[in-house]
Amino acid sequence: MEYNNFFNTHPVFTIEKLRFAVNSKNIKSIYNNLKYYLNKNRIRSVRQGIYYVIPEGSQPDKFYPNNILVASCLSKDAVLAFHSALEVMGYGHSSFHRFFYYSPNRKRKIYFKEDEFICVKIPEKLKEKRMEMFGVEEKYYHQLSIKFTNRERTFVDCLDRPEYGGGIEEVYRCIEKYPYLNFKEILEYLGVLNKRVLYAKVGFFLQQHKDQFYVGEELLKKLKEKKPASTVYFDSKRKKGKLIKEWNLIVPEIVIKRGWEEF
Repeated sequence: MEYNNFFNTHPVFTIEKLRFAVNSKNIKSIYNNLKYYLNKNRIRSVRQGIYYVIPEGSQPDKFYPNNILVASCLSKDAVLAFHSALEVMGYGHSSFHRFFYYSPNRKRKIYFKEDEFICVKIPEKLKEKRMEMFGVEEKYYHQLSIKFTNRERTFVDCLDRPEYGGGIEEVYRCIEKYPYLNFKEILEYLGVLNKRVLYAKVGFFLQQHKDQFYVGEELLKKLKEKKPASTVYFDSKRKKGKLIKEWNLIVPEIVIKRGWEEF
């Protein structure tokens, strides 16, 4: 494949992908060509080994690449997660300048232009059971194949770490855009993580959204059986709230009343 043809189909790329596409074992030649296109402002560098293409007619200094694609290239095993996964699936509510991905190889966070890219550690329970890819899907996004956590895993992950979902209000707004939830998959994922606080958080959310997601009493009963024995916080960042005894959760008033809702 010729370089320009590659650039037309790979708006963000790694040097490994380029090397495979041009089918060249001559790494020196590849670097020389990259240097040529960098000097021509055809491409720009995100960091060593990762590049993005400047579309024809765009001003190089003002052009911003798609940061979901940038995040997907930061590790060969990157799985977009949390708010980034919500964006990939089309459920994002607000613009976010932090991008999250799972990787078995822990990476340092990086800053690019005005954005932050954060590698999140894969939960130990998943690694112990070799289920790192649980709830991971793959699709083409802006011409490139990317991996991301699906609706159910992202739902649970964002309730577990709402700060990675943009805060609890943003998490609620995003999840409320879901057309449906697979309860069997949610229960399976909760069983793998084995965190009682998550059973309570998920249960409380689903109880609030019984009508939207057609939540049955049998499901709520199963979740209540796994709730914490002692009181825990729905959002560890907010210590004030109301105790919801049936879930042993202290929930912020704004979450109970969904005070951010637009009228």
